[in-house]
Formats: sequence, C-alpha cells, structure tokens
Amino acid sequence: MTTNVSTERLTRAVLALLDEAFAGPKGDQSWFTDRGPRAGLLGFLDGISHEAASTPPGPGRATIVAHANHVRFGLNLANRWFGGEDAYASVDWAKSWAIQSLDAAGWQQLRQELRREYEDLRQSAASAGKWVDNDVALTGILAHIAHAAYHLGAIRQIARSVMP
Repeated sequence: MTTNVSTERLTRAVLALLDEAFAGPKGDQSWFTDRGPRAGLLGFLDGISHEAASTPPGPGRATIVAHANHVRFGLNLANRWFGGEDAYASVDWAKSWAIQSLDAAGWQQLRQELRREYEDLRQSAASAGKWVDNDVALTGILAHIAHAAYHLGAIRQIARSVMP
C-alpha cells in the first residue's frame, strides 16, 4: 500500500523537529529532547558561560564552542544553498572546527549567529515549495535535524565534564 504524505503534513513534522532541536519542544510533547527552556540547542547553549564553552573536555577534544560553530557553519551553507548559491562546491569542513575558544562577546555573537541561521533555515523549511520536491533539499533538511540532535547530545556530554 502506498500512502502519499501531504506537503503540509510533512512541513509541520519537519518544523516541529527542527524547532525541538534548536528551540526546544513546544507544549508537553517531545520527540527526542527533554522538555523545558534549555531542552533545545539554543537554550542549552544560553546556560553555558564562555569559559565552560571554551574548555576542552580532554586533550585534543573539541570544545562546546567548536561544536556550536560547526552547527552554525552547516546551517549557513544550507541557507546559502537555499538562496541559490552553490555553497557546497568548495566547502572546507575543517574551518567549521577551527574556533575552539571565545571571549564573552564572541560567545554571545556565535549564539546569535547560530540562532539567526536556524531561523533562516526554519523560514526556508516553512516554504515547502523550496525543498519538498527536491530530493537533495529534502534530505538536507532532514539531515540538519539529525545533525543538530547529534551535536546537542555531544554538547550535553561535554558540559557534564567542563561545568561545575
């Protein structure tokens, strides 16, 4: 039996998961995070000082700053792609991990940029015509949800070792 999912249903599901990953779940229902204001990536990062975010969890291991910047970097590429740029043609993923520590102002700016990139991707996702009929874009939107969820988990684990 083949069932077609309407564009509207798919868009609602994608937005719910994208929002949960970045802003936390709305209401009492959660698909993969805890509930509350710090459940999503943005809220969780807002509760971390720049000192803790810049502290490696071990020798040679990436900091919370690096993880946050890596997620921001990926969202920026997706947003540029949605804007018509061939952003992935010559991407250097190593650059996304280059920033390991920031001062208070830099940490604030990184979190603002991450929020802006999420909001821009969310706006593109809300415009289903841009991605539902394009296999690369559809897969990319879904991948960003999984990517954010992975890094949220990694950041939570790092936070346990670098925060008092």
